[in-house]
Amino acid sequence: MKKSLWVMALVSSLVSAEGFKPFENIETDGELRFGAVSLKDLEDKKSSTVALGGRASLHTKELYGIRANASFFTTNAILGKDNEAMFLSSSNDSYAIVGEANLELNVADTHIKMGRQLFESPFVNSDDVGMVPNTVEGYSLQNSSLADTTVVLGAFDKWAGVDTPRPEHFQKMQNSGDFVLMAGLSYEGIKNTTLQAWNYKVDENNWNYLEASYESDDFSLAGQYSNQGDGNDIYGFDAVVNFNQLSLHTAYNSVNGVVSNGFGGGPFFTSSEDHTVHETLDNEAILMGAEYNIDKLKLALTHVDFSEIEDETDYIVAYEFNDKLSAQLIHSQMYHDGRLTRFFINQSF
Repeated sequence: MKKSLWVMALVSSLVSAEGFKPFENIETDGELRFGAVSLKDLEDKKSSTVALGGRASLHTKELYGIRANASFFTTNAILGKDNEAMFLSSSNDSYAIVGEANLELNVADTHIKMGRQLFESPFVNSDDVGMVPNTVEGYSLQNSSLADTTVVLGAFDKWAGVDTPRPEHFQKMQNSGDFVLMAGLSYEGIKNTTLQAWNYKVDENNWNYLEASYESDDFSLAGQYSNQGDGNDIYGFDAVVNFNQLSLHTAYNSVNGVVSNGFGGGPFFTSSEDHTVHETLDNEAILMGAEYNIDKLKLALTHVDFSEIEDETDYIVAYEFNDKLSAQLIHSQMYHDGRLTRFFINQSF
C-alpha cells in the first residue's frame, strides 16, 4: 500500500479516536473518500479506477484573530490505473499534496487568508468532482461590514487539483506567472433575491460576470451574463419549480464566440456532470431535468442538448445515511463521447 494511504489511515484513526489531544490549541477535521470511476467509449473500450483517499486538516485555535490551517489531500489507486484524470496524477498514479497551508486573520467584519486555500467563486472554484478538489495559492479577503453585502477580493498565481494539467503539483495559473486578480460583490438586501457582480483580470483580458436570482419555496428564477473580452460573451436563464418532493428544472445558455470555465468547473447554468458550453465556438445549450427527494434519498435526471458538442444525459442517485456519511452514484451518457460512471462514499470526521 502506498505510503500516503498509510499516512491518511493513521491520521484519520488518531483524529477520530476519543480523547485525542496532541496539542490543546490544535483542532482537527477531515474526510475519508472511497471512489470508483469507469469510462467506456463507443467501441466499449473500458478504463476504470477504484481509489481511497480524502483529506486530513489541522487548525490552530484562534489567538488575537489569527489562526493557521493546513490540509493534506490524497488519492490512492486500489484497483486499476487507467489514465483517469479525475482520480490520479498526471503520471497516472496515486499522489498526496498539501492542498491548504495558510494564515487566517479575522478582524471585525473582515476575513483574510494568505497561502494555499480552498476558494469558491464563479471562475475560481474547487470543482470537487473526483478525489482531490482544486485549491489555489495566494491571497483572499472577505468583508461584510455593509448591510446585506459581501465584498470579496482575491489574488492567486498557482493552483493544483482535479482541473489542472498536473493535479499533484502547484503550478502557475497563467503562463505569464502573473496573479489572477478578482473582485466580487454580493447583495441580499431584497427579499429572496441575490445579486452578484464579479470581475477577473486574466492575462490581458477582463472577465465580467453578473448574476441575479430569486428563490422561494415554490420556485426559483435566475439570469446570468459574462463577458470575457475580445467579443466573447454568454448569457443564460434558469428556472426551477417545486412540487413538494419533486422539482422540475430548465436552463438555457447561448455563447457568442468562445468562453472558458476559468479555473474550476465554471458557473454556467446548463453545465452537465461532464460537458459544458465552454471552449466551443458559438455553442448553445438547453437543459431539462427533474429531481425527486424521499427523506434522505435523492433521485435526479438531467438532459442537456448542446448545439456544437455531444449531448449528455445524467442519472444521479444520492443517499445521506447521517450528517457524516453519504453515498453518490452518477452515470453520464455522453453518446458519441462514451459513458462515464462514478461512485463515491464520503465519511467526514
